[in-house]
Amino acid sequence: MSIISEKKVIIIDDHKLFTNGLSSILESIGLRVMSTFENGKKAFIYLQNNEVDIVFSDINMPEMDGLKLCRRLKRDKIKSKIIILSMYEDPNIIKEAFECGASAYLSKNTEKEEIIKAVEKILDNKKYVNKHLLKKKERKEDEDQDTFTLKYKLTIREREVLQLLLNGENNRQIGETLKISTRTVETHRKNIMLKLDVKNNIGLIKKALSYQLFNNEM
Repeated sequence: MSIISEKKVIIIDDHKLFTNGLSSILESIGLRVMSTFENGKKAFIYLQNNEVDIVFSDINMPEMDGLKLCRRLKRDKIKSKIIILSMYEDPNIIKEAFECGASAYLSKNTEKEEIIKAVEKILDNKKYVNKHLLKKKERKEDEDQDTFTLKYKLTIREREVLQLLLNGENNRQIGETLKISTRTVETHRKNIMLKLDVKNNIGLIKKALSYQLFNNEM
């Protein structure tokens, strides 16, 4: 019998289509999907009362995000292994996820075979990161970054979105420029404001002015 056969798992993600697709994949490889949740808060309550072998969790969710959930599970010594499945590919976020208690970090476009490999690794008490994320991390570490990027840990994409925001483009225009969805732009925008500790566009502009970003090419 496979090491992963009949292991109990839950999925935490606020995108129903993704949750349904992932459930099908996990069940096809022998895992038992016990329940799905749209945020970390509901999942945390469930995990306090139910034994689960593996938690598949997104990062960006309402009420309680994936990293906060990892910290809570680590704090309360809940033994479930955590696999983060996220669109974020920033090495700083990946590092933080492991520091918070995650056992593996995968991108949301991970193939079925690599999910199996990740599950096998963590059940063997090892860590796992997508191969292409590892390569990206190595490339990223070799890049020269300015003081602003280093201080606020912005990804390359976030810097691009920030510059376009400062140029006066709205979410739709930024999406067209970068060939990404408006929803993805909004996610980047929220993350930028969170990292810069600002609440609105006025705060964003003030922060940019303090670093003279209007005069710099990013």
